Amino acid sequence: MTANTDDSRWNELVPEAFAEASDPMVRVLLGKILVVRLNQIGTNDDLLSFELIGGRVIRANRKEGLVLSLVGTPQGEEFFLPLVPEAYLMVDPGDYALTCGTVIRNPDFSAAFDIYAQIN
Repeated sequence: MTANTDDSRWNELVPEAFAEASDPMVRVLLGKILVVRLNQIGTNDDLLSFELIGGRVIRANRKEGLVLSLVGTPQGEEFFLPLVPEAYLMVDPGDYALTCGTVIRNPDFSAAFDIYAQIN
């Protein structure tokens, strides 16, 4: 079921999973550093590739989702993630190498998202 008919960035197939900007977990994420794995999934559910990105959460709202200011390359570019608090997990301290080669030391949270190929 599609619940979102406005100009929001996200097609909320499970609208109850998405949070409002006032959600306590969303407030915790603001200003924190995230490492995110983006998995490219093929039409046969096979992993085609993945990318590790990182950034600081600069804002969160229902229309845009969770907005990161990226670190590494391209630095400062905004990247939009779903506003689904359960997807973001505390991460163990350490060094995390991004796909661009930048290393993030001791990020606060991690997440992983699958991006499925469109079937034509």
